[in-house]
Amino acid sequence: MKRLTMAMAAAALALAMGSAAAAPKNKEIFEPGKPMAEQITKIEADLNGGETYSEITVDQRSRVRQALGHMRGIIERSGSEASLSAANRNELFNDQQVVNTVLTQAREDSRLICRRERVVGSNMPQTQCMTVAQRERIKNTSQSSMDQAQRVGRFSN
Repeated sequence: MKRLTMAMAAAALALAMGSAAAAPKNKEIFEPGKPMAEQITKIEADLNGGETYSEITVDQRSRVRQALGHMRGIIERSGSEASLSAANRNELFNDQQVVNTVLTQAREDSRLICRRERVVGSNMPQTQCMTVAQRERIKNTSQSSMDQAQRVGRFSN
């Protein structure tokens, strides 16, 4: 019993250390110290480019654009970031949190994962790369196909 407990504790410690070491050191969406208007312009350009945040749904994209527009309006009305009132600063922070949440999740979903797999009938491994979101979509589609096949009792394409 003692060996089992020690083995489980060692495995848990190894997992914790591995996940901490594998955690990406990504920079924040909004960097402190930089002018907010420039950062908003850069994020809008990245959104319009369609490459950086390609995994965002239309609903999420509109939420981010709305929050960025609201932030830009607050900054333009006050003249500068330094002259913001406490209420405006709070609104700016809340909009910034919306943008950070959506874009951070999108950045995680856009992460590319490559695997070396052997193709059926061949012994040569091939590299297959997909984003996290693509892998999730394939997994969900496969799962729903299997659920449908089990309910109906036959496979269909």
